[in-house]
Amino acid sequence: MLTEFGFLAVLTLNSDEREILRNEIDEWVECFLPKLERESTREDKCRLVASVKRHEFGDYNHARPWGYCKFVGNTGIIFWEENIELERFKTTPFQRKILRRNPTLENVILGRFEIKEETGEWKLNDELKNKMISEGGEALIILEQFGKLETAVRIHVFDAFLFTTKFGQNELKWRTHLISDFEKAEDLNKDEKAVVPIHANIVKNFANVELFQIGDENEEDCLGWITILEKCDGNVRTELKNESLKLEERKKLAIGLEAGFDYLVKVGINHCDQKLENFLILGGVVKICDFGLVDEKTGRRSYRQMGYSRRGSKYRNSDALFSGSPAFANHYQLTQNAGYEHNYFYFLMCDWKTGWSLLYRPIDETEREKINREIKNCNIQDIDDHSHVINNITKIISLQDVSDRFCLDDSNLTKSCQMSSLKLQMTQYVFMNSFQKFDVDRV
Repeated sequence: MLTEFGFLAVLTLNSDEREILRNEIDEWVECFLPKLERESTREDKCRLVASVKRHEFGDYNHARPWGYCKFVGNTGIIFWEENIELERFKTTPFQRKILRRNPTLENVILGRFEIKEETGEWKLNDELKNKMISEGGEALIILEQFGKLETAVRIHVFDAFLFTTKFGQNELKWRTHLISDFEKAEDLNKDEKAVVPIHANIVKNFANVELFQIGDENEEDCLGWITILEKCDGNVRTELKNESLKLEERKKLAIGLEAGFDYLVKVGINHCDQKLENFLILGGVVKICDFGLVDEKTGRRSYRQMGYSRRGSKYRNSDALFSGSPAFANHYQLTQNAGYEHNYFYFLMCDWKTGWSLLYRPIDETEREKINREIKNCNIQDIDDHSHVINNITKIISLQDVSDRFCLDDSNLTKSCQMSSLKLQMTQYVFMNSFQKFDVDRV
C-alpha cells in the first residue's frame, strides 16, 4: 500500500496504476468516514432551499434573481417574486427524499433566505483534533500521511446534515478522482475536456472524493468533498501578521499570485475569495487554494470532479455569489456594487497595521497628503499600479502611529457566527432591493 500511495503526486499514470491507487484511496475513505462527526442547527427546509442553490438551471442567469421556490410532485419551481415563475426543473433524488420524509414542505412557497444560521460544530476525536490544521465555516483541514507522502485533507460540507447523526455513513456513496485522470487546462472553451488547473501557483489537488447520497444514480447532487492536496509550510496571512516576510519575499509572492490568478482566468475560473488565508506557501512559492467560491466560465465537469469549482448555476454567474470574506471579496458579493478585489496586494507591500489602515481608516485631505509622501519615500508613484510597485518599491510601507483597531482579526471573519448572521441580513436586504432593478423582460 505504501508504494501505491506514492503514485498520489504523479501526474501521469497508466490505467492499471490509476485503478490500484483509486482502490487504495477508496479503502482509506471507508475507514475515514466513520471518524467524521458534526452537529447542525439547520432543518430540512434549510437543506431543501440550499439544494436549489446547487442546481444547474436551464438558464444559469436565473441563479441571481430567484427569491422563492416550490416543490410539486417531482417538479421544482423557482420564482422571482412569489407569483412570477422563472423556471421549472426535475427534482433530484436528494430533494425527493427530503420531501418524502417531511411532506409538509411540499407545495408551499419557500424563501431563498429562510436558511437558518449554522451554529453547529465539528465533534472530533482526539486523533483528528491533533491532526487539525484549520476549521472554517464549511470546511475542516487536517494532516494525513499516505505512505511517505504527508498531505493535507480538506473536508468540505455542502449539505448541513452531512456527517451528523441524521445522515449516516451508510447513506453515502462516493466517487474518487485522481489528478492523473486529467490533463492540464489551457483554455476557457465551453467543452467537456478532461482537464484541470495545473500551475506552479495553484495548490495541487492529488485526489478528490465526491460524496453523494445513495439513490442518486446519476450523481446529480454532490453533497461534499474530501480532497487530498499538497501540504504547504504555512499561509500568507500568518506570515504577514507576524511580520516575518522581507520585501523581496513579498514581491515574489505578489508576482506568483498575479501569475496564478492570470492562469485561472485563462482557463475560465474567477477566484472570488482572495483572502490571505487562501494563499499558501510551499518552499517560498505561493499557492492559491480554496475553490469553494468561484465564478466558473467553462462548465467543465472535470473542474468539479477535482475540487476546483462547485456544481450549480450560482457558480457560473458572478452576480449570484452573495457571499465572501470581509475585506477580501469584490464588493458586489456583499453589496452588489463594484469595488476592489485585490486588497491582498496592499497587505503584501505594507506592514500589517498599515495595510488595514490604508484600506479602511477614514482620513482627511491633510492626512492623505502625508500618506502620499510616505508612499513616495518608498519610491512609489502610484500604489494602484502593481507592476510599478513591484519594480520600484525600496522598502515596506509603514505609517507611523497607526492604530491596530482597524485590523479585522480572525474572530471577525465570516467563519464566526456573528459575522455570518450580519452577512445574511445584509444579503437579504441587498437581494430584495435588487429586485426593484431587475428587468423581468430578461427572463
